Amino acid sequence: MSTFPSSTIKASPQLMFAAYLDIAESVGIPNLKDDVAVSLAQDVEYRIHEIVQEAMKFMRHGKRTKLTVDDINNALRVRNVEPLYGFSTADPTRFRRTTAGTSATGTNELFFVEDEELDFESILSAPLPKVPLDVTYTAHWLAIEGVQPAIPQNPTPTDAKTDILHKRIKLDAATQPVVPGIKTGSGSGNQGHTNIANSSSSNHANNANGAEIKPLVKHVLSKELQMYYERLTAAVLSPDEVLRATGISSLQNDPGLHQLLPYFVQLVAEKVTLNLRNLSVLESMMAMVHALLDNRNLFVEPYLHQLMPAILTCIVGKRLGETPQEDHWSLRSTATDILLLVCRQPRITRTLLRAFLDPEKALTTHYGAILGLSRMGNEVFKTLVLPNLKTYSTVIEPELGLDWNDESMMDVEGEALEGVTTAAAVKKNEAAHCLEGILIGLRALIKSENDKAVPNPAKPVPTIEHVRDPLVQAIGELFARSVLRSQGLERQVAGIVALIESC
Repeated sequence: MSTFPSSTIKASPQLMFAAYLDIAESVGIPNLKDDVAVSLAQDVEYRIHEIVQEAMKFMRHGKRTKLTVDDINNALRVRNVEPLYGFSTADPTRFRRTTAGTSATGTNELFFVEDEELDFESILSAPLPKVPLDVTYTAHWLAIEGVQPAIPQNPTPTDAKTDILHKRIKLDAATQPVVPGIKTGSGSGNQGHTNIANSSSSNHANNANGAEIKPLVKHVLSKELQMYYERLTAAVLSPDEVLRATGISSLQNDPGLHQLLPYFVQLVAEKVTLNLRNLSVLESMMAMVHALLDNRNLFVEPYLHQLMPAILTCIVGKRLGETPQEDHWSLRSTATDILLLVCRQPRITRTLLRAFLDPEKALTTHYGAILGLSRMGNEVFKTLVLPNLKTYSTVIEPELGLDWNDESMMDVEGEALEGVTTAAAVKKNEAAHCLEGILIGLRALIKSENDKAVPNPAKPVPTIEHVRDPLVQAIGELFARSVLRSQGLERQVAGIVALIESC
């Protein structure tokens, strides 16, 4: 049973009830039946309770104990109902109490708002209120490359100096902004870095001379992050394998390294540039890059353009390590694996293909390019490397010093792992590694094409002897003879046929 009687719904001049009457009259129902009016009264009561409860939430959030018209309007807006108009006031609402009814029917207490008498002349002569401004949004640059533009929204240099003097900030050694990798002491570890204090003093000197310079923007790191950075970099560069593995594992799994990521990237770029003759440092940096890329909690994509030069240097660098006898081949292989983790973009492919096709490049550069292209997949090797093998064989064949009448010519693959000292032997060793890298890609491509080949019973299966001459014509005698000496090739003749047809 509703609190509102059905007669209220039928004849009430109130706005909420009149809306129901207007809707009923618009559809041709001039007089509502009692049962319909009762149902509407129950719905009206439910809606009023709903709005009041929603308005009380706004009242409680506003730390008030009195419900206001603004609370009702906010509740109506939340319910997607047009708010009330003409009832808002800045003055507190005053209620008066009275009684209604007779002694026979019973008396009830009623509360009503006392309306004060207003002077009509004073209302007409009062000035109009100001039109409220609409909510607007503006955007401006706080700083551009660390320099604050001189616009009204930003504080002026005078205001900034006054604020600093007012707060009387005195920075000590413990609160100085620290850039990892820049040490304040003097020693061999400071090579390639600039002391913060010296940099600051030079800035003042340049300002005194009238030179306009950009202020140095420092990234303030907490004491804990500074200690973590120092310990971690020392562990990664440590000769102790256990300590190094621990540091790499921390880089690979720790979630809170976002602030240190740009410093790790900067460290990799600097170490690779300054230590091209130190294989252990290069291997440590590649391990660090691999760990950063494997860390799912880090967003490394904005820093790939800084990492790519270091990775490509370890792949196609002309000389890595002190002597050619060092195992720089494994470093190039590791860097190639990292390259595949970074991306398979055409830009990277073009860089590697350009290094492979340039005869002026060193053979060590060719080896890194061959390895990168072959590990990008069989389709990349088939499209970019395979058509150029016959021409490339003329580049490495003279360095191998082969005698085609000697059946042991294929032993050059074994020489790739032997120690060499003379210049000619070094060249031969480099050419043997290039040959080995191409053979790995060719064997993988032949196996892939053989697996995809559909046997045709009506067509006879060719033998190795049948495909020998076409294979020599397709990829050159050097690579053809090397491939045909592979074990188990008799079962992959279909793949060789597909390879010949692709050239």
